[in-house]
Amino acid sequence: MGWITLSLRRSQLQTSVNDLSFELLQLNQQRTRLSNFSSAIADGKVNPSEIPSVGGLLFGEALDFMGNSRDAAMEAALLQTEMYAGAFADVTQEQYYNNPGITGGAQLYFDPSTGELNTEMMQQEFYEEALKDYVETYIMPKVNELEKEMEQKQTQLETELECKEQELQTVKQSVSENIQNSTIQL
Repeated sequence: MGWITLSLRRSQLQTSVNDLSFELLQLNQQRTRLSNFSSAIADGKVNPSEIPSVGGLLFGEALDFMGNSRDAAMEAALLQTEMYAGAFADVTQEQYYNNPGITGGAQLYFDPSTGELNTEMMQQEFYEEALKDYVETYIMPKVNELEKEMEQKQTQLETELECKEQELQTVKQSVSENIQNSTIQL
């Protein structure tokens, strides 16, 4: 092959290498944003100040999470509160203090000074648990799947980039040798 043809091929390869490098850079940025999203939702809550760190790819997911997680957790917390309040509603203060089985199961929910059931505290605790369950059950599987896809894409891009870089080096060497062989010797 002539050095002109090789130079054209070298230019094409250089463009491919640059494009692949840029694609890898963008993918790494997306992975960073996915990591930020995972960190933001780990506690079951997304603060409005955390949303910009997740970027455009996950912006909608973060907004959906903010709305859906609260509603789902509140519904679960209300159901659990009703269930526990019903179970402990007939417990008297005397039963509460004299029965270890009741005390072990309900001690966090009774106000020791009044002996009354503290449903607000109960609901808040169930709400926090439900938020974490929502993240683990519905959001993290999606995040893990997206992370796995990104990892596979990164591996594929890195392999392709390595092949193109090797070919580019070979073509550069061939161009150099071809130019040296084509020079007029005086």
